[in-house]
Amino acid sequence: MIRSAFLILAIAAFAPLQAVADPPTAHLPVAFEATIAPGDTLDSVLGHAGIPGTVRAEAALALSGVYDLTDLRPGHRIEWTTASWDPASLTRLSLFVEDGVEIALSFDGPIAAQRLDPPVRETDRRETLTLNGTLYDALMARNAPERFAVDLTALLAGQVDFRRDLKGGETFALVWQEDQLPDGSIAGEPRLSYARLELADRVLELVATEAAGPVIVFEDGEAVQRSAAPILGARLSSVFGRRNHPVLGGVRMHTGIDYAAPVGTDVSATGAGRVIFAGTIRGYGTTIDIDHGGGVVTRYAHLSEIAEDVRVGTRVKAGDEIGAVGATGLVSGPNLHYEVRVDGRPVDPKDQDALPEQEIASAEDLDTLATWRSETGFMTAIDGERG
Repeated sequence: MIRSAFLILAIAAFAPLQAVADPPTAHLPVAFEATIAPGDTLDSVLGHAGIPGTVRAEAALALSGVYDLTDLRPGHRIEWTTASWDPASLTRLSLFVEDGVEIALSFDGPIAAQRLDPPVRETDRRETLTLNGTLYDALMARNAPERFAVDLTALLAGQVDFRRDLKGGETFALVWQEDQLPDGSIAGEPRLSYARLELADRVLELVATEAAGPVIVFEDGEAVQRSAAPILGARLSSVFGRRNHPVLGGVRMHTGIDYAAPVGTDVSATGAGRVIFAGTIRGYGTTIDIDHGGGVVTRYAHLSEIAEDVRVGTRVKAGDEIGAVGATGLVSGPNLHYEVRVDGRPVDPKDQDALPEQEIASAEDLDTLATWRSETGFMTAIDGERG
């Protein structure tokens, strides 16, 4: 819990002003600040500062119209001012939450709340890395988003094994966009547009046309895969195969892969298909099954919710949002369980033959590939002939 002693002392320090006849500072507001610690709530922080329960309740009610107070996290800040003649009287309160967003309360008249989003500037980042260790280490050395280590490993899993196929010295080029706040910090999630991995015997390229949409993987200039990651920026917490079950105990077969992520994180369809189940399955919790044809079905389990427009019969494309991460079913914490079944039999989702062939690259996709090659200086003979 936040140490409240300094807050109470600060309030007490201004009490003598009430005994002074109209000093120059008698009507100036007094400012306070606190940082949320594990276990803290807005109510507990203001309560320790001596703010009456009725005022705290009114503030929480007004804030609920623009912000869910259960989203307050350690590290978020609270700033408030009180009248110097009444340290328990709020005159203004602001929450500073993720991405520089301020949730401000005004007490001039009826309590009113508003969300103040800071101005952001979209910036392009381009890096060319030499892989002499792990992809994660190479990204960290260039201050690139660490989440790309997970995303790229998942998206390119059908073509390369990052643990076995990399011998050292490979070139990895990346292009992404990020939103920069006025103080130079980054808001929201980075958006990958292009990646290129030069192996000894082939070149792999990845083109993403939308932040959470499908990506197309090219091998030596030929489109070989069109898919989307089921979740972006998550940690791979369990792989396919036998493991110690985290809830039931004992060694059991794990029929998919798990991604650990906060409740509410978007979950996307990995390929085009038709929803054949959307409901609850014992052990899996809230679950969606998508039929991709050819006997292939993907399963997305432990969800907290199913997207409003997703139901049995709904047709989806790679990258379509279908639900959100949860902790339903037999789980030890929030995660997405992603599973691929072929003719009813679970297979490793990282198997490049797990999903059926689908339309891969359009003429527009090929033009996008050529554009990124040109802009990053990776023109090839094929591009020259086409131009």
